[in-house]
Amino acid sequence: MKDIKFDPNGERLSVSFVFEGLIVASYSFTLWEAESNHRLMYEQGNNQNSDDDKYDLPMPVSSNNGRLIQLRTDFVGLDPANSKDYSITAQVFQGGIDLGNESENGSITGKTQESLIYILLKST
Repeated sequence: MKDIKFDPNGERLSVSFVFEGLIVASYSFTLWEAESNHRLMYEQGNNQNSDDDKYDLPMPVSSNNGRLIQLRTDFVGLDPANSKDYSITAQVFQGGIDLGNESENGSITGKTQESLIYILLKST
């Protein structure tokens, strides 16, 4: 898990997901309330369409302190003999400025694979 710091008085936070490599991926994104099992946001998507894989986090910005971003991805490589590597990245932005990211990189096996990324948001 990675901690990413943000300005609680700054512009709106957003999270974006990037899928690299010759993979078909579907994902679920959960934003968990700080110190709670309460789910604030739950979104699903895939990398096979032109829709953005980007989501604005709740306002006010300061309310995101201690919240947990979870990205769960199921994927399969389309051509494991020729395309061997993948990368799945969750990026956090504030007002369009990249605050940091957490990635999982690996080798495509030709079978169904999973990825799980966590980011803890902390105000400065």
